[in-house]
Amino acid sequence: MSRTHLRPHRSLASLAVLTASLILSAGARAQSEEDESKPPPAETPPPAETPPPPPPNAGAVAAPVAVEGRAPAAPLFEEMGPDTYPGRLRGLYGGSLWLERSFDGLQWPRNSRTGIGISGMFSVTSGYEVIKRDQATLLNSTSNLQQGRGVLRVTPAYVRDRFFIQGQAELVASACQAPAPNAQTTSVCSVSGSVTTDDLLIRVGHWDSWDLTLGRFEGWEVYHLGMGLDQYSIERLGAGMFGQMGVTGMGPQLEAPSLYGVDYMRYRSAEGLAVGNAALHWYVTDYLRFELLGKWGSDNYQDNSATAAKPYNYAGARPVGILDLGWFKFKVGAEYQKRTAVFQTIGGNPGQPQAKQDPVESLTREGVGASVQIIVDPIVEFGLNGAIGKQHYVDASANNFGSADTLARSFTTKSLGGFANVRVADGWLAGVGVNWTDQSDEFQAPGSAADDYTSQLLGFAALQYLLARQLYIKGEFAYAKALFQPSDFVPSWSNYMYSGGVRVMYLY
Repeated sequence: MSRTHLRPHRSLASLAVLTASLILSAGARAQSEEDESKPPPAETPPPAETPPPPPPNAGAVAAPVAVEGRAPAAPLFEEMGPDTYPGRLRGLYGGSLWLERSFDGLQWPRNSRTGIGISGMFSVTSGYEVIKRDQATLLNSTSNLQQGRGVLRVTPAYVRDRFFIQGQAELVASACQAPAPNAQTTSVCSVSGSVTTDDLLIRVGHWDSWDLTLGRFEGWEVYHLGMGLDQYSIERLGAGMFGQMGVTGMGPQLEAPSLYGVDYMRYRSAEGLAVGNAALHWYVTDYLRFELLGKWGSDNYQDNSATAAKPYNYAGARPVGILDLGWFKFKVGAEYQKRTAVFQTIGGNPGQPQAKQDPVESLTREGVGASVQIIVDPIVEFGLNGAIGKQHYVDASANNFGSADTLARSFTTKSLGGFANVRVADGWLAGVGVNWTDQSDEFQAPGSAADDYTSQLLGFAALQYLLARQLYIKGEFAYAKALFQPSDFVPSWSNYMYSGGVRVMYLY
């Protein structure tokens, strides 16, 4: 066991250095005051460029240390709070556009220096939900809800002039916890966003010019929902069936369609073992920028006998362009992704020896969408969105058997919606939004000329108060109506959802 000994002469030496530093500092100040009273010399060298001041919320563990001939050093640790987020005019302060995590495609953190940025979020939502199903064999449901989520974001950076290298990791804590034997509750937690990591990325580039990002992260947003229907929230699922199987027929079981916002590839990869993203960002001007997001990887290296899950390869691309004039924003994006089987299959012609052959099974997803957003700061912001996506599934038999479940996995989804946020008083924002989604698959019952059809109307109203520019307290009421029209002559029916809750969120 080692010990550290403090020696008297080292303490005296330290005291002497400190005393000399104070004397020299006082002398330097006196000399500076004396120099100010004298006229400048004929040729005065230009002063060194002063670095921009730290943002209001920036804090440091240790105070910057001045070195002769140099600007004060940046702190080792900096708090990257909400006021450090970039942007010319992202939206009303504290509103949904201002909080949008891709920052309209802008590079972040803008005040990055060589050091480590610390930021994150805590959120707790409590609410109540009722779903009424107007078909006799379907049961109504009521749910008491509380969800919690915390994110710690660490962003180390190396900066030299305009060149930079960043890393970023987001560690997630979730209130959704369950012991391992409780498989049902554990699976609910896994699909509600309870993961150990959100972002895990490396970014390299030049400020306001370009950058390359690799790892696990989200792409730029195209379809903006406003102040409601938050990600991971129960109201965003709408008036779903949630396991209800009371409707009988020869067709597949139907579910309420999920809103499509050019987001087959936008969110972080969640397929499994070795799937990730790469994105090239190009900042053409202060007002025009582009993202080319690529997806690549495999969700499993081998068959998992415990779950009978097949391994798949993924490849795709998602280009997005943003025209940003501050008060006016136009966003457009498209995407294409294909999933194929990892392993070959065994097959052959009748009477011939069996042989290996390339797999036929595949899942293709593609879509396109756009949005327009207008900001009249600090009063109101609003926007319109539209998107259409298609999914096509081919099974191992190349769809030769035409099973109901196979045909139902090929469908077209269309979404259209809008939002508006208004500042009603200092610290208070009110928001409304509505979105319509419809979906039709490729299954047709014998004797029917129509496909299976589902649609869903999602709407919300929200009121938010921002306390001390840090704590967001938001009340939200949400409504949904889902319509189900099977093609196999089963009578159509509707589900209705009524949801209310309060969300408390702290950003730092």
